[in-house]
Amino acid sequence: MLPRLGKVLVKPTRNVNLKPIIQASNISLKRTTPLASALAIRAFSIQTAKRLQTVETKSSDHAIHSSNKSTTPQLIFDTLEECKITGNLKGAIKAVQSAQEKGLDTPELYLALVDILRESPFNVNECATVAHWFYSTDSTLSLDVLEDINIWKSVLKLGFRFGSTYRSEDLRALVDRFTEIFDLTTMNDQTAWELLMRAYGIMNKKDAISACIKKNEGIETDQAFFYSSALLSYAATNSHDKVENLLDMLQKQDNLSRHTLLKLIRCYGFKGDIENASKYTEMCNTLYPDQICDKTMLLITHKIALQKMSERLAEVRGARGLTLKPTNSTQLDQLHASWDNLTKDMFINKEKPVDITDCNVVLEYLTIANRIDPIQFPMEKAEEIFESYMPANYITPNDASHRIMLVGYATSQQYNDHHRNIRLDKALEMVSKMQVAGLNTLNHPTFHSLFRACLPHRDGHYYFDNFRLNSLLPTRPYTHNRFKLDPRLFEIEKIMLEAKLPHDRFTFTTLMTCLASGGQNKALRTRWRSLKVHGLRRDVGMYRLTFALASLNPTQSKRAIVVVRNEMNREIPKNRIDWDTYTAMLDCCTTAQMPFEAKDIIKDMRHSTELIYRNKTHADDLAKWPYTDEPDFYLPMLRTAITVPGLDANQILNEMDKKNIKYNQGIWEAVLSKLAIEGDEQGIRGLFNKYTMSRFENEGKIPVPIRESTPVVPFPTAPYNQLDMKFIDVYICSLLDSQDLSLVFDVLRTLNNQTDEIGISRQTLQGVVRLAKQEKSTDELKWLKEEILPKVTHQNKTLRDLKKKIDNVIN
Repeated sequence: MLPRLGKVLVKPTRNVNLKPIIQASNISLKRTTPLASALAIRAFSIQTAKRLQTVETKSSDHAIHSSNKSTTPQLIFDTLEECKITGNLKGAIKAVQSAQEKGLDTPELYLALVDILRESPFNVNECATVAHWFYSTDSTLSLDVLEDINIWKSVLKLGFRFGSTYRSEDLRALVDRFTEIFDLTTMNDQTAWELLMRAYGIMNKKDAISACIKKNEGIETDQAFFYSSALLSYAATNSHDKVENLLDMLQKQDNLSRHTLLKLIRCYGFKGDIENASKYTEMCNTLYPDQICDKTMLLITHKIALQKMSERLAEVRGARGLTLKPTNSTQLDQLHASWDNLTKDMFINKEKPVDITDCNVVLEYLTIANRIDPIQFPMEKAEEIFESYMPANYITPNDASHRIMLVGYATSQQYNDHHRNIRLDKALEMVSKMQVAGLNTLNHPTFHSLFRACLPHRDGHYYFDNFRLNSLLPTRPYTHNRFKLDPRLFEIEKIMLEAKLPHDRFTFTTLMTCLASGGQNKALRTRWRSLKVHGLRRDVGMYRLTFALASLNPTQSKRAIVVVRNEMNREIPKNRIDWDTYTAMLDCCTTAQMPFEAKDIIKDMRHSTELIYRNKTHADDLAKWPYTDEPDFYLPMLRTAITVPGLDANQILNEMDKKNIKYNQGIWEAVLSKLAIEGDEQGIRGLFNKYTMSRFENEGKIPVPIRESTPVVPFPTAPYNQLDMKFIDVYICSLLDSQDLSLVFDVLRTLNNQTDEIGISRQTLQGVVRLAKQEKSTDELKWLKEEILPKVTHQNKTLRDLKKKIDNVIN
């Protein structure tokens, strides 16, 4: 039955006529999704059983085969070749380690191992293990191996892969070790120089590249290859002037090949630099008109540029529970316009259909764009290519095509059904299609997507898709934090573990986020205790997430401070605890109202920050900590002092004033909240005036007077951001508390003249109507209904009821 269902699911729709986005999505899901989802999970379980049987058989056969072999040098090479074919990198490393112990290792053996790692799909952990052999000061490798420059050239190429990962320090360590072993003043191997320059380029050390070029002046080299490598190295550091100079030099010497230009385009392309990639593509087409470049590299450039933008937005906006689309999206709009111009004719030419590579890049761009803005880029756009265009043009979707769609569904914020987790339904449908296509789905990438699809969301709010700290999310009662958890999460976890796939960091942290946001705290504690069973270590990142999730609930917050904090102190050295972990612990103290523990944590935060800036010099270490004269240093302490009784927020504010620290958005919000909690009407008005003048000083926005008569009250001018409107809202509330109706409507008139979008809260508007009704100001109420209410953002039922209430008073 499953194959038939799969054929129905992947059946091409040649004459696609897309209905309106949301309507079409809802109709199709209501008809097909529940059955497809159930069968997908069932099929998933069946595939697990078959896979287990196969794996066990292969493992036993391999054990018998291995036991019959005696260890000889040739057999070691045979083992490496077998590991290369099967992709068993761990087996290859163990074979070389075994040879080390028996004294059978040779330079040729290490060269073979490194070449296997380079030619295989990148595995950061296995590659880091081998890299450590070479750069460690305690290395057990023989001098014959360590001083073999041919091995080092291969090792440096392997090290290039670390550049864009969290193990970038491994590349730095390899380069430092290489320069220690080999005397650069006498080294005459051109390939080694070229690789060294490329490594410096990846490490963003332009001065070191220039030094390499200078050391090779006067030495006989192949100018074309040497300066081509220098060119690419400078391009990696964004040294555009030096790139231009080298291009001019190579062109004058007639050494600028098309191959060099293509590598330069590729270099800029994988950095997402659309301007330079387009510039040198045009240059390549001009110099070599007989070999016009295709669109693939430019498509990849746009995709990577969008991906980087998405990651930045996820870090800034997503971590705060906001939609990823920014308010001012000029840069994003320009990127989309460039993409539309590049792809406008791609899918029209029926004689020359788009190949699978370009289709996959387009799919990835559309799914990332959907993650940022699901309205402008609904998943139906990607579905049309995957389900209609590709089958109609006899293009068979490959593993990458399916996985792009799977990740797209798992991360989409398009589906907001109140009763079902549609994105998990869609993700399971895609898994079913992958199984029908004969693709392997029992691997960690598949479960990464499925667990991600299980992250709870509600009413268009995706607070936990990019969750980092509870204090970054909108302030709300802790009972609001409990979202509905899809029970299929537990079945997916069971299938993964039955397939002998233990949790990795991503699946485990995503599972923890799902359980905590779904209120499944007992299940969360069970997983936390069993962490080591999966071969995972409770590092600082794990503890930071645990505290952040615990801060969603008062009981769990107290337990985290009392129990988990002590566990962390036993397992993690104090100098390894980072700023976000301290902030997450303060969030727990705020939720659980624990003043004494908060004082201890604030003391530790101050002391640790001083030690960091006293002892650390590396930029990566310092970037994780705020400077002591920045507002971000004081923000978590101030926020806790304001909301936890027994702490002195005024002391922190006085310390900031003595250092002349400028307030950022977080500090302004915290101080405004402090005055609102204390009910200090005069303080709120004074802070409102201070904030208005700071806008003038920092942004040049000249305030306007609310009244011409004295006392003159300065009012901020448009355009307004979220913080501006929050200040205006609280300021109006303070006037309502003073029952100053005349000034309230003067403020509203000034606001009405400044903007067409008014973000005042419904509670404030109700207070205005209540006070006007009490004062029997029917003319003011009529004006409020006609001028202010139509401009209020997010018209809803509360606003409609308010209009009816005004009509009843007026009539």
